[in-house]
Amino acid sequence: MKILNLHGFMGEADNKNYKALCEMYPSENIISPKIDYINTAPEELMKRFSDIADTDDFIFVGQSLGGWYADKLSRKFKRPCILTNPCYYPHELELISTSGIPAEFLEQYRAMSARDRNERAYTLYSDADTILPDNFSNCKKLSEQVVRVHGSHSTIENVGEHISGLLAEIQNDSLLLFLGRGSAFADEHNSAFFVEDNELVLIDCPATSYQKVKKMNWEQYDNIYILITHTHGDHSGGVGTMLQYVWFASYMKKKVTIVAPSEEVKEDLLLMRIEGCEQEWFDIITADELNKKWFIAAVPTTHVKPLEGRCFGYHLNIHGNNVVYTGDTATLEPFKSMLKRGSFLYTEAAYYKSAVHMHLKDMLAEYISFAESGVHVYLMHLDVEEEIKKMTADTPLKLAQLYD
Repeated sequence: MKILNLHGFMGEADNKNYKALCEMYPSENIISPKIDYINTAPEELMKRFSDIADTDDFIFVGQSLGGWYADKLSRKFKRPCILTNPCYYPHELELISTSGIPAEFLEQYRAMSARDRNERAYTLYSDADTILPDNFSNCKKLSEQVVRVHGSHSTIENVGEHISGLLAEIQNDSLLLFLGRGSAFADEHNSAFFVEDNELVLIDCPATSYQKVKKMNWEQYDNIYILITHTHGDHSGGVGTMLQYVWFASYMKKKVTIVAPSEEVKEDLLLMRIEGCEQEWFDIITADELNKKWFIAAVPTTHVKPLEGRCFGYHLNIHGNNVVYTGDTATLEPFKSMLKRGSFLYTEAAYYKSAVHMHLKDMLAEYISFAESGVHVYLMHLDVEEEIKKMTADTPLKLAQLYD
């Protein structure tokens, strides 16, 4: 991982953010260019920064006007950004508009400025910022995470400590990345993945997830596993295509291992003949046969009556973290004993009430209680995402992080 640090309008390349970052990472991993904002068009600067970011996995850090660019790069490359007192609307700031900057540059800033929220933006907002004194509402509107801190526009007290905390948040949010977080009738169905010991582990594989996995650099991994929660099509409908693709795209060298949570689910999968796949194209085992340090247990739960006894969540150990993944469930009860401070809970949240999913209105207080006790709570399998975002605004709950 590398960091692209972008200073503010009248700032310097070795600003306070850069110095703080150098205390955390080797300086060769931090790129902090000197930026001539007055004489360089925003479109040209975006091109220059994009050319840098296209070469590696970057986190973008930006102060003031540099925060505007960091946010744009974050949206473009689907990577996290840390913003310190960002100037979200440069064309509206008198300091910039009266600086002698060309009018066409201001128009570019106007046209390019975002109006919607960036889920990967983490923002520090100073309580004594006189340059952008009313910026908090813009930060809340445009950034997923906003932390109010003490300091002026260009000087945040203990900025290194704050940035370090946000970097930890970014790491937490990326523990499980989701190929989709929607329920059965959404455009992208719920499934996630993680990488451990050079093994790619998918949790479920609907068709919408397969389309993303095939574009990943999956060939680099020693093994590929698919953990099945249950056999509904929006969770397992892409498994057969995935098996075929990996087998033939690897020139018959690589197999996928399907992990069924129980013997009954394994039999169900084999009875469906997994879309006519030949047995040599894949391996299939039960969770009891899986001996991996990242795997703890399959957890039986209650979902729909036709699949009674055949629906599961998973208890995992991802990068040393205690992770509970509920799958589709009507109850949190089977998972509660596994949760402790520092655990990660990935749990479904439904806006519409039914007997087979967890209704967010009914579960909201309990989810918040878990989060306030130190459990990291991420919501997935969302039926009406925009309404769920509204319900969880200003709470410690987060939506599962998407991979793009």
